[in-house]
Amino acid sequence: SGTFAELRSNHFHSGLDLKTKGTEGLNVYAAASGYVSRIKISRFGYGKALYITHPNGYTTVYAHLQKFSPTLEAYIKKQQYEKETFELEVFPQRNSLKIAARDIVAYSGNTGGSSGPHLHFEIRDNQERPLNPLMFGFDVKDTTPPDVYELFGYPISKNSHINGKTRRIKIKIKKQKDGTYKSERINAFGEIGFGIISIDKLDLASNKNGVNNIQTLYNGKKSLDVNFNRFSFDETKHLNRFIDYDFFFNNKKRIQKLFIEKNNPLSILKSYSNNGVLKVENDSISTYEVIVSDFKGNKSELRVPINGVYKNLINPKQNNTELQRI
Repeated sequence: SGTFAELRSNHFHSGLDLKTKGTEGLNVYAAASGYVSRIKISRFGYGKALYITHPNGYTTVYAHLQKFSPTLEAYIKKQQYEKETFELEVFPQRNSLKIAARDIVAYSGNTGGSSGPHLHFEIRDNQERPLNPLMFGFDVKDTTPPDVYELFGYPISKNSHINGKTRRIKIKIKKQKDGTYKSERINAFGEIGFGIISIDKLDLASNKNGVNNIQTLYNGKKSLDVNFNRFSFDETKHLNRFIDYDFFFNNKKRIQKLFIEKNNPLSILKSYSNNGVLKVENDSISTYEVIVSDFKGNKSELRVPINGVYKNLINPKQNNTELQRI
């Protein structure tokens, strides 16, 4: 029901949400051998959560649990009685609670900040950075390309404009018979950027999931790459620099900006040219392309034809105050 690095409120989703058919109490198995390195119980967040560290240094996380296996349940209840608290976080001594691969370690639930029964599952590397679990052999049926719903243009420099506008502008797009998308031809000048609203769907579920990769090209040359397979918890709050937060605040839709603004340290972003910002010259004809992919490699392509047209604006914006607020 949820994929890795989906755009959530103030953070990227750090794992997979696995459906449990609307029920609780299903067996949760250890993904591999290791030892219990952390147990946390909270009325919010992950609810009842179990952390297992493995010989390769990676850690798997199982969250929103109904309860733990009998051995772990006895261990944690003893801790709760001793500390006289329901909510707690403990870090058992290394190898004191050993786990074998495929051991039943818990039972699925709906605890913490969960809106329905499911298992939240994570894989973290030895630096506690979440990794996309789909890279580890999960085979989820997905033959459906991502959907691109909306396209927006952003004049960035002082004298830049798109279709005569100096602020964010929505650009019409249309899906073609071959499955690709094409926008209306735009007139632009100066430094501009683009943003999209896009989601992915799996074959056997109706959930609107996050995409896995976004690439942009300007006149056939790579401009920006957005890779959603790994991030760190320290940077996840900067999601609000990646999306157009002003637009989200007012419309509850997340535009993914395909250019890197100042003070955006997200490691998921890789610039090949000018931080993804285009420089459109007068009397030029150019093409901007966006390729959106899911983990299975299904792709949707969007093509944006651009005419370079200089306009002497009567009231040019003052360094794009709308972008400054974001």
